[in-house]
Amino acid sequence: RIDCIICYSSYDLCSRLPRRLYCGHTFCQACLKRLDAIANEQHWIPCPQCRQNTPTPRGGVAMLDLDLATFLAIKADKEHPRVAGRPEPDLATKGSRKEKVVTEQPSGLCQEPVPQAPFPR
Repeated sequence: RIDCIICYSSYDLCSRLPRRLYCGHTFCQACLKRLDAIANEQHWIPCPQCRQNTPTPRGGVAMLDLDLATFLAIKADKEHPRVAGRPEPDLATKGSRKEKVVTEQPSGLCQEPVPQAPFPR
């Protein structure tokens, strides 16, 4: 299990996506939404670990980069849950399969609608 160190909830593929701040620390999307604050007419997210500020993107917290390693681990665990006591597969044989490379944020994993960023027309 991989947990957010703020709320101690497990990351998921919906509202608790693992998002990475500019400092490199990762927290769930729900916690980062609560940390978003305004200072000097700019939205900022202060990192709870190192206190470095990350400017909030125009589309909000949902536009921050995913922590891809954590995201892929959660996705793999959801697709192929591990049974307690079963040994992990050998890494030498695991590399023989060709896997699709993820180059953009996956769609269709979350059942909740994600609000679209308002753009001026």
